[in-house]
Amino acid sequence: MNSVFSFTDFLDRLPEGNFLGQGSGAFHISNPQATFVPPNLEVLDSCETPLITLISARGATGKSRLAEQVSTLKQVPLWLLNEDMAVSGDALRARLRDYTGNSDGLTSLAQNPNAFILVDALDEARMRVSGASWYEYVQTLFEASRESHSLVLFGRERVLEDIWANFPGNSANWFEISHFDSKQRTNYIDLYVGEARSREGTAYIDARDTVIKALSGAVEGSQADSFIGYAPVLYAVSLLLEKGNLLNIRNSFLPEVGNEQRTRVLGEIIEQLLKREQEKTKKLAEQLGLAPGAVYTPDEQIDWLAHYLLDASAPDLPWCPDPLKGDYTSKIREFIDDHPFRSENRWASPVFSAYIAAERFDRIEVRGKLQPVGLSTGLLFEFISAKQDELVIDEWQFAALHASLMASERHDVEVSASVSGGELRAESSTAREVLQMHGELTLWENSGSRNSVSVDVLLDKEGVVDLKGPLAALSLTFPGTVTVIPSSGSANFGPDCFIRCRDLQVSGDSVQISLRQNGSVGDPQDDSASVTFELTGNLVCDAQLAGNPPTDSFELFLPKERRMGYPWYPYQKTMELPGAEPNERAIRFIKMMMNLLRNHGHQGTPAVFDKKLEGRQSIKGDEFRRVISVLQKRGIVSLEGPMIHLTQEWIPHRFSGKEREGVQTFDDKRDVWLPIAEAIAESMAQ
Repeated sequence: MNSVFSFTDFLDRLPEGNFLGQGSGAFHISNPQATFVPPNLEVLDSCETPLITLISARGATGKSRLAEQVSTLKQVPLWLLNEDMAVSGDALRARLRDYTGNSDGLTSLAQNPNAFILVDALDEARMRVSGASWYEYVQTLFEASRESHSLVLFGRERVLEDIWANFPGNSANWFEISHFDSKQRTNYIDLYVGEARSREGTAYIDARDTVIKALSGAVEGSQADSFIGYAPVLYAVSLLLEKGNLLNIRNSFLPEVGNEQRTRVLGEIIEQLLKREQEKTKKLAEQLGLAPGAVYTPDEQIDWLAHYLLDASAPDLPWCPDPLKGDYTSKIREFIDDHPFRSENRWASPVFSAYIAAERFDRIEVRGKLQPVGLSTGLLFEFISAKQDELVIDEWQFAALHASLMASERHDVEVSASVSGGELRAESSTAREVLQMHGELTLWENSGSRNSVSVDVLLDKEGVVDLKGPLAALSLTFPGTVTVIPSSGSANFGPDCFIRCRDLQVSGDSVQISLRQNGSVGDPQDDSASVTFELTGNLVCDAQLAGNPPTDSFELFLPKERRMGYPWYPYQKTMELPGAEPNERAIRFIKMMMNLLRNHGHQGTPAVFDKKLEGRQSIKGDEFRRVISVLQKRGIVSLEGPMIHLTQEWIPHRFSGKEREGVQTFDDKRDVWLPIAEAIAESMAQ
């Protein structure tokens, strides 16, 4: 189990600080914060003498707040990459030159054992800059950390995993911001309620604790704790308690709510906030001679918020007489501008953006704003999946849900997006008639909880999939063309990206391959490539391949007659189309299962998502289910929700699905696995 550090213990692991200088807008020592609740941090990787520290967390968990507080307490500069457009190979040297007044500020940093800088918003920077610029920038970070502990980096897990995998030597500390525990939760709520309430009063304490209990559910465990300990959720609770009727709030949430209904309870909290806003418009309704119950309803507020912050159409107001609509629209604007879900022209909290986006998810005009909402929080996926487990969506909506799924990821969570539009058969086969894909988006917590949505994705263009969202935690099989047109100019693939199609067309100026070491954090036996393309046709890409990724992290399978030029040819392998003999397919299946088994994201024995395993080899549908049944009956695997586990008894027979020096392969375990392959082949023949 990972050890947990208090915020104070974490500060003790950092250098002394006191690195003073001339700050600028994006590079300065932060001011003290009025509202800060110290979180706990889990240790993902550690060493005795670190040269760099990494801080990760799921979306909207407080990385930036933590960075600001460290900057204040340690008196060291915080570099905000979301406010600095100049992220390049010379950026760090230039910022340090201006900050220290020394032409060689980088040396001043490296030679001072107490000095360090904090770098926040690495995710935003990577999405914004080209692959070449990002690679050069990361190299300067490594250079600054060659001799002393000079950097603390804040970002999402997958960006930091790429840096961790490339950082030379075993000299990194990696912490993850954990959810707030029970004491921290009450402190957070009380802090944001502020002086609006007597926080020692029995009525307030009863109401607060009742809401927390309802959100937590009757089942104890990390899943309940991580939900109610999530900062945006606590912020919504604080708003509810700040001015509401405490007795009514307590009575509304008094019955214990089952664990699977927590998202619904959160929705009820938001609904109560909307009803409270409606109460404020009673006088306006009287002035205009309108029925108070019809004015500014929760549904209308959702429409207004979606209009101003998601670019949806303004509400039609069918209940309002036409002569009064202009006056009403003008007067209601002050309530909309002051809505607690807004902070000027931004959302006050990701919980509100996710709720409103989920409520208006099917509006065509909001498509372009859905993905930014998903990128900020996993709650969009939670709200959508709580309403229905089967969806018909377009490519924009799929990208938003995938982004939200990725925002949920942390060390004890595994996520997967698996979609297929049909299998490849031969180069000459056509996919022009393919109009949709089918698949599943799944989140799996180490507590054993599964949250998934089955999707039918309608394509904008026949025979073409346009990947508009994340290119990580993705398994895609499609018989036609897959296109990637990155908004930033750089296509960032991986980790864990598998695309099998006829033609892959990638636009932009660069391609980046996110790495993970052979053996991710927590799983030294992880054997799958970070990114795999299997193409029966062509790779059409004029972009520069940035960073020279290792050949065991990026694989490009093509028909044997295809020959790729520089820089692709080192990664090229021969594509094997379906149609092989059953025994050969069975052996490929076993090898792929070995490749994909991971400890990351769950407790216990190595496991793989069922849809991921099904999507990355040729055994599908009923055949796939029969094969898994064979493995179950022989005690090789066990099933837990969507996860296929290798049983404890068979872990000694685990091998590498790849030919690598110093590791056992199928040939080394042939006597054990060949009878299993024959049994699989027999089941396929039924």
